Amino acid sequence: MSTKQLLAEIERGISALQKARALCLKGEAVAPKTKATAAKTAKVTKVRAKRAAKGRMSDEGRARVAAAQQKRWAKVRRAKKKAAKAALAARAAK
Repeated sequence: MSTKQLLAEIERGISALQKARALCLKGEAVAPKTKATAAKTAKVTKVRAKRAAKGRMSDEGRARVAAAQQKRWAKVRRAKKKAAKAALAARAAK
C-alpha cells in the first residue's frame, strides 16, 4: 500500500469517526443510510482482535536445538574436509 493510499484510508476513517461523534452528540442513532456506506464504515472501523501470546521455547529445548545444529554443521565440515583431502590426494597421484 502506497503512502497516498494509506493517508487516504486514514482520512476516510477520521471523517467516519467525526460523523459518528457528531451523531452521538446530537443524540441520534449511528446508522448508515445505504449498504455501500455501511460497508465502508464497517471496513474503516473494524478492529482487529488481539492474538494469543505464542509459547516460548524452554532453555532445555533451545539447548537441544543448538546441539543438533552444531552436530549438523560438524557433519558438513567433515564432509568438506574429506572432499578436500580426496582432491589433494588425486592431484598428488598425477
